[in-house]
Amino acid sequence: MPSPTVRRPQYPRGESPNSAGSHRPGSSHRTGSEARRTFGQVLLPVLALFLMVGSLGVQSAEAQQIRSPYQFIDTRHSAGIFVGIAQENRGQLDLAPGGGIMVGARYGIELSGPFALEGTAFFLPTDRNVFDPTVDPDEQLPELLGTSNSLVAGIDGRLRFTLTGARTWHGLAPFVLMGGGVAGDLTPRSSLEDELVSEERFTLGPSFLGVLGAGTRWLPTENLTFRVDALLHLWKAGTPRAFFQFEEQYGSVPEQEWPSVGALVLGGSYRF
Repeated sequence: MPSPTVRRPQYPRGESPNSAGSHRPGSSHRTGSEARRTFGQVLLPVLALFLMVGSLGVQSAEAQQIRSPYQFIDTRHSAGIFVGIAQENRGQLDLAPGGGIMVGARYGIELSGPFALEGTAFFLPTDRNVFDPTVDPDEQLPELLGTSNSLVAGIDGRLRFTLTGARTWHGLAPFVLMGGGVAGDLTPRSSLEDELVSEERFTLGPSFLGVLGAGTRWLPTENLTFRVDALLHLWKAGTPRAFFQFEEQYGSVPEQEWPSVGALVLGGSYRF
């Protein structure tokens, strides 16, 4: 009876029966280091991902906050200066002063709600025509002697109504206004008028001054204001008595005129 064949287990090359199930010295230490290294390689990207997601969440929450376009105006007083261009309107008889560059200053105080009071003073350096009405009206119209310098000055009080109330809309505060005061020509009598009597000379004022307008303020900071106004000034221009003899030539000679002088004004002020 043949003897049974015994198979010996096959071990990988370089290993022995004693080493197949045993650990070499230091192998457990290397295995722990590898585990910690693997743990760190997995944990760091996960933390970075969480931080990124959290940051995006905060930014998204901030983006979802709705900021109001309205901001309340906390200051009550303002003082500033302005410069503008006044159009020319010399009236029917061509006697009133012309247009030019207007400069001035204003002071304002906010009342309750949308209302505010303003005080304004301005100067308008310009010129005016000087006529001699002593000619024969049957032969010619009043003779133009030349032009004379004129300095129109005015002071007025205004009531301003802000359409957005006591607040701004995207930094803007549109308004309408109306007011009244006094205006006149501060220039002394021209040498061209030396031979004319008072009934033949034209003078402007002191006259009532009416003001109508609209515009907007821009409040970029807590104390600074920029402003644009579209204004209409009305003042009385009386007709010298010697001009009434030319009524037939002119068609009609008004006793007084109210030339409307438009102006576009830019200004800045400090609020406190």
